[in-house]
Amino acid sequence: MSVWNYLAVMLILTGMALPVSSQEQQASLTIYVHEGSLDGTLLSDVLVSGLDAAGNEFSEATDSNGVAVIQGIPGTWQFAFQKAGYDPLFLNYDATQTEEVAAYLIKNETKEIITLDIYVHDGDLFGDLLPDVVIKGQDGNGNAFVEATDANGMAVVQGEPGTWQFAFQKDGYDVLILMYNATQTEETAAYLVKTA
Repeated sequence: MSVWNYLAVMLILTGMALPVSSQEQQASLTIYVHEGSLDGTLLSDVLVSGLDAAGNEFSEATDSNGVAVIQGIPGTWQFAFQKAGYDPLFLNYDATQTEEVAAYLIKNETKEIITLDIYVHDGDLFGDLLPDVVIKGQDGNGNAFVEATDANGMAVVQGEPGTWQFAFQKDGYDVLILMYNATQTEETAAYLVKTA
């Protein structure tokens, strides 16, 4: 059964619901993320990201107990649950009050992990290598990553094969957004152009 068939049952109320006071203007969700089912082991290091009802971004990782706490404006929230080795889970949830909820992730069948050594240059592929370039994106299975180039202008990113999405950012340079078909461990390069 695909992960999409689980969407309607992924988040359920697991505890006492407390109404949000009109003075708070915020809801707080304590989210427990399990492996395989709601009875499964709690998972640490699951990235829980998304938007609250007002479009404010949130991003938290589950702690060693498999718990993340998210706060935001009540209403319909958008969620993405991501952890390497598991199918990503995307869903909407009506977060109208402070409560405890739960979700679970399914292990994916893709076990192969590849590594990209990414060199980031200044101006063109023959330019100087740039340190402190933030590289954000998703691997071929939708798992999020964030890395930065070191003093030698190189960053190492690991993930599952497929079409990867990248955003390269550094102060003083235009943001570079690109997609790359990463099918094997390899070295690759990109370059940033100075902001006019």
